[in-house]
Amino acid sequence: MRIKAFVQWANREAASQGLPGQAIPADPHGPIRLSRFRRTLAWHIARRPGGLIALAIQYGHMRTVLDARTSSGYGSRSRRGVHAILDVETALAAADTAARLRERLAAGEKVSGPAARRALTSATHAPRFEGRVVPRTFAKKASDFLARDGIVLYDNPDAFLICAFKHDTALCEPEPGATAPQQYDCRPGCGNTVRTDTHARLLRERADELDQLAAHAPGPVGERLHANANRLRSTADIHEATAQPAEAIT
Repeated sequence: MRIKAFVQWANREAASQGLPGQAIPADPHGPIRLSRFRRTLAWHIARRPGGLIALAIQYGHMRTVLDARTSSGYGSRSRRGVHAILDVETALAAADTAARLRERLAAGEKVSGPAARRALTSATHAPRFEGRVVPRTFAKKASDFLARDGIVLYDNPDAFLICAFKHDTALCEPEPGATAPQQYDCRPGCGNTVRTDTHARLLRERADELDQLAAHAPGPVGERLHANANRLRSTADIHEATAQPAEAIT
């Protein structure tokens, strides 16, 4: 009843604000119930650095701690359960990252990083998953998509970069057979790093925020914040000095 009441409230608000496109349409599959929020929660959790671990904890399953391929029997609930959700949401997030990279390059942004060429190849050939129903059969396709070592793109907004994950060159020390980076342990100098002009801008914005915090922090803390801010600006400088348009790289 609360979900139904929320939908009615949201639709009234959309109508009163003159935003009919924001209204929640009637669902052809029936009433929206709590059981149908599983993939919605997974969508938001999986798209953050370290999100796969959080997703595993959310669903009471530690598969991702050991690795998706080597622990399929550990505490398994079902191949159609959280295992499939992890692969599907990770694949969809990677495809979204590739799509955003395509859009930035098309808008004239430059790209830098040791994995820039691989990232461009991935962005060119990665499929789009927009506005479509994800069938049960998509789980196998998602697993195959993630197994393409070296050309699957993972967004890491906390590190202001894209990881073109290649297992053998990853400095985050992924487990044997892992098909995704340990994004919470992203390290400078990794050969899988890719940045665009947008990342450089965000680095400078974050550096400014740190300087503002440092101005109101105790001495030692403020010094560390200023040092981190300078490090972020240095990273942005390196991008701007080395970035190239897509045409020059391909």
